[in-house]
Amino acid sequence: MIDRYIVAECPRCGTFLVADSRYKSKTCPKCNARISANELKVIRSAKDSREARMIVSEAKARRGGLDQR
Repeated sequence: MIDRYIVAECPRCGTFLVADSRYKSKTCPKCNARISANELKVIRSAKDSREARMIVSEAKARRGGLDQR
């Protein structure tokens, strides 16, 4: 089964976002840019929205230097 959600980075402002893989585009919640699904910089995919939100949280922590690993 193909993962339903895509965790990606907005190519315009760099915000992490979650996109439903069934749709052809996504609007960035920060810069309001309409981005085609094939323009998104995909970080990972997830089977459900909960997993996708966890991936985004981890990516934000790493970006902010909060990673304890």
